[in-house]
Amino acid sequence: MAFTPDEEVGKGAKHFDVEAFDARWAYTVDGGGVGELEFENFNAASVTIKIVGNNVHPGTAKGVMVNALSLAARIHAEVPADEAPETTEGYEGFYHLTSMKGSVDRAEMHYIIRDFDRKHFEARKRKIMEIAKKVGKGLHPDCYIELVIEDSYYNMHEQVIAHPHVVDIARQAMVDCDIEPQMKPIRGGTDGAQLSFMGLPCPNLFTGGYNYHGKHEFVTLEGMEKAVQVIVRIAELTAARKGH
Repeated sequence: MAFTPDEEVGKGAKHFDVEAFDARWAYTVDGGGVGELEFENFNAASVTIKIVGNNVHPGTAKGVMVNALSLAARIHAEVPADEAPETTEGYEGFYHLTSMKGSVDRAEMHYIIRDFDRKHFEARKRKIMEIAKKVGKGLHPDCYIELVIEDSYYNMHEQVIAHPHVVDIARQAMVDCDIEPQMKPIRGGTDGAQLSFMGLPCPNLFTGGYNYHGKHEFVTLEGMEKAVQVIVRIAELTAARKGH
């Protein structure tokens, strides 16, 4: 058993020693409602866009001022509005502007990019680079737009399905505990995604929690008890499998 901090900032598995953990497979307990069993997640990247403008007195600004905030607004206007978190579901990916700050002189934007399909994921990254290049074309010589993209994690699906017994054991454990398994993609990520790419197949189990990252987030005691029952049953089934 291991407890990993910093999962919410994408660094929960950064220093995890898979070799010392010495397991053939594992499970994260980081899901939602009772019955959730997940082994597909987003491919994820973070995007930082820094914009340098040129600020002068507005009374003499014609042909000289370059408003970094206006450039930021132009960039966001180019991002497909129907490909945002609030307009997508299921296996649909998105661009998400998480923060934007600045002044006439300088501005900074932060996006996250998400998609289940690796090719579409790469296409989204190219798209936002093209947008920044387009908006930055022909600026005042001292002004520029700088973009940095960092991949955060990838879809664990292929890594996990190569070991089907890992999912089968969890599914059977839920059935044995009178819980109906609900297998669906994670519209997010877990430490298990990174661990799966580190050689430790690691699907995700429910916690009994709901409404994550919002002001109405909560977890039920009954749900947590069910999660514990499933974990114990997984251990029993794994021991029985090893005995064979």
